[in-house]
Amino acid sequence: MILLILLYFLMIFGVTTSKTCNSNNGDEFQHSHVSLIISPIISKSMIRELEIYWNHPKYRSDSDKIALYTDDPANGLEPIFTLEPKSSSGIKNTGIQAEYLPTKNLTFQGQCLNYYVAWLRNGVLRKVNCLKTYPNWMAERKDILGPLRMNKIFLPGTHDSASYAIHKLAAEEDIIDKYVITQDIDVLAQLIYGVRYLDIRVGYYPRTNEIWWGNHGIIRLIPLKVIIEQVKIFLNNTEEIVIFDVQEFPVGFQKNVSIHHQFVKYLEKQFADYYLPYRTGWLTTLNTIWSSKRRLIIGYDEKQILSLYESLWPCVTHQWGNVQTIDDLYRYLNRIETSTARDYKITPRSAMAELTPNMWDVIWNRLGGLRQMADKVNANVTNWYATKWQHTANIVAVDFVRSSGIIETSIEWNDRRNSNC
Repeated sequence: MILLILLYFLMIFGVTTSKTCNSNNGDEFQHSHVSLIISPIISKSMIRELEIYWNHPKYRSDSDKIALYTDDPANGLEPIFTLEPKSSSGIKNTGIQAEYLPTKNLTFQGQCLNYYVAWLRNGVLRKVNCLKTYPNWMAERKDILGPLRMNKIFLPGTHDSASYAIHKLAAEEDIIDKYVITQDIDVLAQLIYGVRYLDIRVGYYPRTNEIWWGNHGIIRLIPLKVIIEQVKIFLNNTEEIVIFDVQEFPVGFQKNVSIHHQFVKYLEKQFADYYLPYRTGWLTTLNTIWSSKRRLIIGYDEKQILSLYESLWPCVTHQWGNVQTIDDLYRYLNRIETSTARDYKITPRSAMAELTPNMWDVIWNRLGGLRQMADKVNANVTNWYATKWQHTANIVAVDFVRSSGIIETSIEWNDRRNSNC
């Protein structure tokens, strides 16, 4: 009986095999970090401003410099921007605008996108990174991720993934855009950059040509068919696993079960060759998902529908702070990441790592809009999850994902968490 109980807990909570870390533990740059992010701020004079994020506990203010380049610095180029770090971690605006890069120019192999950043000590290159994409990061780590379940992996996600607007040129936002748009690249680009969790909100509009839309609250934004096609393009060109999590139904459903049936049948038809049936459910390992050749998980936030369709999975648990200040967000995230209760959850959970404006914040524009809020929050969120909650993080969803380092942080800590590095 004791053996059976032990086997049950091993099945439920999982066991990972430790790997030996082959890197040089004596190199103080091994666990340092320097990267490029793209500011979400848009104005009449600037868009896509490059920012430098760094974290190095053993930095040296007298001999260290961080430099920005337009190509690999190993080729001997002069930097276009430099800074001298005065703290162990930080973020610095460069005043340099990244060129516009349409999604069609992205490939399904990892790319460096024109800009490099380097850490130099006494003029010697010690660490180099670039603005890059990660279209295959999960498949490249099958050996360490394969035995795990989704609730044991650090996954980068986007909040309100379909609420995007793409601006080529600098412009001024109107009040609606300020509190509706949460991403500045489309869903396909989000996936190519490395996102694996999509937070989808759906509206039903029976009197329009496209009746299913990606919404942010009551505002319809992108025809859902466009989002679905982008997801399928990504799945067709990679071996990655994607969670398509339908979390809300803000317009048109109105507790009408028949509309839910209609919508689920639409999803099943659109994703017929892609979705993984819900059988062993969230206990399923990634190896099992890969071996099934079905790599799309459809989460659905309507309990009375779930049991009727094999195509639907219980949705990811959203953990909302519903707060308006960075300090309150920190306190909330610290609570959920240090709670022992998280260890007993089978369903994955997503830390919704953004501020939430209330009605008066929107009316009086007190927080400056979602871009301003993300600009204040994302560097902090990156630093928190890189240095404090890296061992407990599951899904972390952010606004304007390119203005955070959460994708690189999650990839790095999936490696380190599962190899004792």
